[in-house]
Amino acid sequence: MAKTTAAALEPEVKTEKAETTAAPSKFKIERLRRDCLRLFGVTFSTFDGATFGLTDMYTVEEMHGIIDNWQNKQVIPANKKEGN
Repeated sequence: MAKTTAAALEPEVKTEKAETTAAPSKFKIERLRRDCLRLFGVTFSTFDGATFGLTDMYTVEEMHGIIDNWQNKQVIPANKKEGN
């Protein structure tokens, strides 16, 4: 009788992962605004300020970056802008 090892009895393990990475969904600004507190932790007014003038569609990650950049932008007082 031939001896079999445990390794010979184990099924083959596939090491390849199926590529199931779908492109992230993009949403209209109005839809992201509706859930801005839950998604980004900001109020409507903060969301409105960060997205002023934007009209395209964005992923949640893209919008999170836009809001973060807007919140971290340094404010320059009006009298400093004019060179006074």
